[in-house]
Amino acid sequence: MRFAIRDDDTNYFTSPAELQSCYGDIWNEIPVTLCIISKVKGDWKKWVHQIYKTKHTTDWNAWAADDTVYPIENNNELLQFLKEKIAGGKLDVGFHAKHHRNADQKLPGQRNNNYIRGAEFFTDRDQTQTIREEVGHLNRVFDGNISVFTPPQNLLSKTGYHAVIKAGLNICGGGIPFYKKERSYRGMINLFKQLAFKLRYPGYDYPHVLKFAAHTEIIYHYPLQPSTSLDSLVTAFKKVKKFNGDFVLSTHYIEFDYPMEYDANKTMKMVLHEFIEYAKSQDNVRFVTLSAMLKR
Repeated sequence: MRFAIRDDDTNYFTSPAELQSCYGDIWNEIPVTLCIISKVKGDWKKWVHQIYKTKHTTDWNAWAADDTVYPIENNNELLQFLKEKIAGGKLDVGFHAKHHRNADQKLPGQRNNNYIRGAEFFTDRDQTQTIREEVGHLNRVFDGNISVFTPPQNLLSKTGYHAVIKAGLNICGGGIPFYKKERSYRGMINLFKQLAFKLRYPGYDYPHVLKFAAHTEIIYHYPLQPSTSLDSLVTAFKKVKKFNGDFVLSTHYIEFDYPMEYDANKTMKMVLHEFIEYAKSQDNVRFVTLSAMLKR
C-alpha cells in the first residue's frame, strides 16, 4: 500500500523552525506534502490559536476586518528553506488556497461544523482563472510544477470542484458526492467502482486513487486532529491496507503542540509519531508524496 502525509496551511506566517520541529525527524524516510496558502489574509497564526480557544464565540467582526494580504514569497527565510527541502526530496508542495477566506455574500449550501468563512472554493463563482494564476505564481516562486489541490476546510461546491479540474489539478478530498462528479466514460466507470465497492464492503471507504478523464482523485483522507485517537487511525489504516490501497494522513503542523482532547499529557505530534512507528512496522507500506500518489 501507499502512504502519504498531507499538511495544510503553510503560508507567510510559517517559520522554518516550526516545520523542522514537526517533521525534521521523519522526512528523511517519509516526505511530507505541504499544501500552501499563497496570499493569506489576516494574521493567520494569531487567528488560528484564537479560534482554537474561543471557537464559535470568536470576535468574527475583528477577524473579517483583519484582511491584510501576506504573500508567501515575502517570507524569504521560509522560501529558501522550502526550496532546499523540496530539492532534497524531504518536502513536496501542493496548492491549498489563495487567501483562505470566502467573502461571498451567499454560499451555495449548508456547511456542517464549519463556522469560519475559510472554505474559499465553496462558492458559486467560477474560480478557475484564480486557481490557474495562483498555481502558476507558486510554480515560479518555487521553480516547481504543482499538481495537487487540497480544499480549505475540506469543502468544495460543485462549481469549485469543476474549477479545480479545469485548472488542471488533481484532488485530495472535497466532499462532493461521487454521483455528482464527472459524467464522462471514465467518470461512469469510477461511479460503478465505488457503488460496487460500497455494496460489497459496507463500512469501508473506497481505498484507491481514481483516474478521471483529465485528473485523479483520492476521495478519503484520515485527519489527525486534537480529537483523533491512535486507535482510530490504526483501524482506518488496516481497512485501507486490506485492499493494498492508498492511505492519506491529513493534518496541520500548527496544531502539533496542542494537547489531545482525551489526554492532556499527549500532544498531536506524539500521536503522529506513534502512528508513524506503527505504519513503518507493517509490511508492504511505501511512503510517497501526495503528488506522487496522485500522479496521472
